[in-house]
Amino acid sequence: MNIFKQLYHKSQNTIISLQFLQLLRFTTLFLISIAFAKSKYSLNEIGIYEKIIYFAGALSFFWTNGLIQSFLTLYNKYNSAKEKNIFIFNSVVISFLFSLLIIFLLILFEQPLSIFFINTQTIPYKLLFILYLIFSPVSYFVEYIYLLKYETKKIYLYGIITNLFLFVLVILPAFTILSFEYSIVGLVTATFLRFLWLIVLLIKNKTFIFSLEKQILLLKNSLPLILSSFIAGSIPYIDGIIVSNYYDNNTFAIFRYGSRELPISVLLANTFSNAMLPIISKSPETLIVLKDLKNKSLQLIHILFPISIVLIVVSKYLFEFMFNPMFVQSSSIFNVMLLLVIPRLVFPQAILIAKKYQKYTLLASIIEWMSKLILSFILMKIFNIFGIALATFFAFTIEKVVLAFFVFIKLKIKPNIYIPIKWLTFYSALIIITFMFVEYPNLF
Repeated sequence: MNIFKQLYHKSQNTIISLQFLQLLRFTTLFLISIAFAKSKYSLNEIGIYEKIIYFAGALSFFWTNGLIQSFLTLYNKYNSAKEKNIFIFNSVVISFLFSLLIIFLLILFEQPLSIFFINTQTIPYKLLFILYLIFSPVSYFVEYIYLLKYETKKIYLYGIITNLFLFVLVILPAFTILSFEYSIVGLVTATFLRFLWLIVLLIKNKTFIFSLEKQILLLKNSLPLILSSFIAGSIPYIDGIIVSNYYDNNTFAIFRYGSRELPISVLLANTFSNAMLPIISKSPETLIVLKDLKNKSLQLIHILFPISIVLIVVSKYLFEFMFNPMFVQSSSIFNVMLLLVIPRLVFPQAILIAKKYQKYTLLASIIEWMSKLILSFILMKIFNIFGIALATFFAFTIEKVVLAFFVFIKLKIKPNIYIPIKWLTFYSALIIITFMFVEYPNLF
């Protein structure tokens, strides 16, 4: 028991460091966007940079998430350090092969994919984009390898160095005589640094041994997670398709500016959920781990709910200040997205994935997708674009309820074991009352 507690204490330090890394990554991207807005670059050039990031993410987010979640749950299946290192190597190989497959498909179907995702006939800076798509997805394994090996300091070091390089290499051309293309070169160079970091890690492990058995196991375990990530991740695209087909360009812009979930909520919650996977999967003391899952999620609740509540109160003023009065309407959409903090901070999916019940997370994602589509059309007729945002909140909440139901049915684990229900209920009521007061003051 003492050994378990020591390992668990180490894991908590790595969880915090991983959350720090994710926040640092978001902060770096946010600072880059601010710097670009104040630089010599035109709005068109900034748009090209954003499209490159968006397009690469759209082509890789689902299989990257699925592979990493599967990797985290299967790692502790192996007892010896050598077998674990072999599994790490083969997981990286599979991820790299996925990148090559996506690039092959991209070359074959460049025009339709470019038109669908970024509304261009060809990919801007195609060669640089392909290099970015090769190096970026697989590089995410670095932080999770450190997580599994409890190497907290290295997560901090990796995060600070790579994000500092990213910021400098991307921003420097924007304030010098160098052209915009060099910012894309800087993006690829910084990503290549992360890729080299991964290669060095693999060399230190000294286990470049191909194992078809381990690769098949990873793929078999990953498939429902990849499908689940793809279905859930396609929801923002559903919104865009519906709004663009039923409303004009001005309304589309208003919706896009507002339909952004609070980044810190997404980053902290997703990082925490992923970091808990190897802990839950390997622990013989399930109830002890779930109690800590409950306590750690409560810490996030105490942080993220107050932030969200304050933002709901001041959002109209923020949107007018940050953008212009035309986008004040976007604040109402944004306020709905802030309500997503309620289902976001409940983690039944971590339990199901860790216990190898991935097919139920896939089923829950399908239910969420169908709920989102149906509710979008129903609520759109009642509340216009505001209803489309509400549909996202209800669909995401339905998914978490379904996941919690599966946890109870399959594992006999009651929600109160891993959810701080009293605090969640209190904060949920508070944020909903605040939302209603801000959006519908005549009711009070």
